[in-house]
Amino acid sequence: MKKYILFALLSFLVLGLFVSCEIDHGLYPIKYTIKGKVLFFKGEPPPTTDRVEVFALKEFPPKDPQNFLYLGSSGALDYPKAGSENSEVEYEIPVSRTSYQLIVVLWKEKNRNWDLTGLMGFYTGKKAAILPDSVFVTKEVPVVDSVDINANWEVVSKDASISGKITYEGNWPEDTQLLLLAVYRQKPTSDMQYLLFENVDYTQSVFVDSSTYRLAVGSGVYNYVVLYWVGKKISNLTDLIELGYYESPENPGQPGKIEIASGERKEDVHIHINFNAIQFP
Repeated sequence: MKKYILFALLSFLVLGLFVSCEIDHGLYPIKYTIKGKVLFFKGEPPPTTDRVEVFALKEFPPKDPQNFLYLGSSGALDYPKAGSENSEVEYEIPVSRTSYQLIVVLWKEKNRNWDLTGLMGFYTGKKAAILPDSVFVTKEVPVVDSVDINANWEVVSKDASISGKITYEGNWPEDTQLLLLAVYRQKPTSDMQYLLFENVDYTQSVFVDSSTYRLAVGSGVYNYVVLYWVGKKISNLTDLIELGYYESPENPGQPGKIEIASGERKEDVHIHINFNAIQFP
């Protein structure tokens, strides 16, 4: 009797091994991932740097500026230190099966919370693009590779700040997608200058009566603080609509000049927008 029992157990084990070899391993949980490289360029890590990570956001512009904290992230990147010859770092983000409209490199300052104003760069899909490109993670394509991002150290190497209030008059265009608040040393005259966006805020609220901003900048002289409108059908830089700019208190109607020293916080840099005076496409 014991022999029959032993034979039955051995038969069961052999059968189990055979069946396991025939199992479709696609039944196992699939790991969904976004992978790529971050190319750091222009400048060096500020001494106040705490962490640099890559985040995957499902929406752009984000309705909640803090929602990136609850989605996929790469964890702290081993970014190149000052003087390092290697400027590339590989990253990997575990995600769920869905689409992501913004893959972004964010910088965090010591003793401060994460903030989208620490944006160093994002995935655009092509070099000449100014808006993020979406990434689609599906059952058929569980791993999306080559999601490479250029990250600019100079956009977070700041030692001063500019802040103010933006007020709106008239009706918002229905196809408003987002606003770009930018601070330039000189008014841009070429596409390349627009693309630099070294001092830019993507987080301004839309369809509101007013909003406030605080943008970190490097010390020096700035001659153009401007707010751009981005429609839902934007395809190139010429589709950006200038809504308004900070005007000189001494010469209204002309851009105001701002001189700011290291460690200074320049306030009351206000902008008024009149939608009724703007021609939209």
